[in-house]
Amino acid sequence: MIETKPPQATNLFDLIGREWALEGAVTGLTFNAGTSAVACAMEDGTLTMLPVADSEHPEKRIRMDLETGRTTIRPREGALPHPQRTERLRPGAALCALGGQGFAVAGEGASLWRVTARGQTVRLARDGVAPVSALCSVGTERICVARDGHLSLMDAEDMTLLANCALPLPVERLEASADGMLIVAWSPERFTILKAGTLAVLAVIAAPGQVNSLAWSRDRRWIAAGCEDKSLVLVDVLRGLADRIVDFPAPVMSAGFNAEAEALVASGAFRVVGWRLPDLPFGDHEGDPIRSGRAGLTIVERVAPNPVRDTCAVGYASGLVTLCPLGGRDELMLREGAGAPVTALDWSGDGTHLAIGFADGRAGIVTFPKVMFK
Repeated sequence: MIETKPPQATNLFDLIGREWALEGAVTGLTFNAGTSAVACAMEDGTLTMLPVADSEHPEKRIRMDLETGRTTIRPREGALPHPQRTERLRPGAALCALGGQGFAVAGEGASLWRVTARGQTVRLARDGVAPVSALCSVGTERICVARDGHLSLMDAEDMTLLANCALPLPVERLEASADGMLIVAWSPERFTILKAGTLAVLAVIAAPGQVNSLAWSRDRRWIAAGCEDKSLVLVDVLRGLADRIVDFPAPVMSAGFNAEAEALVASGAFRVVGWRLPDLPFGDHEGDPIRSGRAGLTIVERVAPNPVRDTCAVGYASGLVTLCPLGGRDELMLREGAGAPVTALDWSGDGTHLAIGFADGRAGIVTFPKVMFK
């Protein structure tokens, strides 16, 4: 007797996603400004470059039946291109986009490296007196580099020094506002707000907590900081005050603002936690909470609001990845959970591509065809 097995069902990720099995855990990832590559930071200190260009783009595989009007998508047929991996630079190093196509990453010692979209590394001429402790892009034309408490604003093309300043405490995280006007520098127990063009200090705001992530609201009024001590710090830049939302079930690894839905979302609970802007919880005010997606039994490890749509990508400790409308109960499963936690999520600037990193070394890019948002 011949035993036959039912055909393996094709899921959504198989149709619109690509996935690579890399060596070691993915600790972080980011798109370059030109959306030609994704840089994956690996636990051993190397970077793996994934190409965004797709010879079998989902748009090319979509067909519409003229009689029924039904839209279908043909499964992918070809093999994926081999990703490029750099030499070892530094485990846990700061990483950000640099210029139009490249990346900047801290190296061993006091070095700073430029990495191209194809994985070539070039040591930048300007080495400082201390290791790079934080990096951030300021638009596409500038980059801010922290070495302990010293900040330098440089031209992204030739690394010409544009401005600098010295802060009293080591800077461990940097984040620029979307319009490139302001920069927040986080040091233990304090947030320093700086004018991006001159690095002039505008405010110093005290707040406890070991920060895992930083995010600006579009209007530059708020900063959200996810913290290791199971809390979310909100900084009111206009008033120069900070407050903590405590008692999350787990560390808040990521938080972000969605301009289209006018909402703040955070990880660290058994569902996406969120509030409507400008009515955020602060002081004695509870804010205007929103419910997005469904509550479950697995911790939300990462959230990534789409930059141009009122949706949010959600990554769970089980490896499940979903997409949900902010303020809605519906969910679209993008990737089934395979047991390894989601360690990183990032959107391309146009909101078309979602990059995903996992603790078991898998990394993927989901490309959304336009028909999905009609």
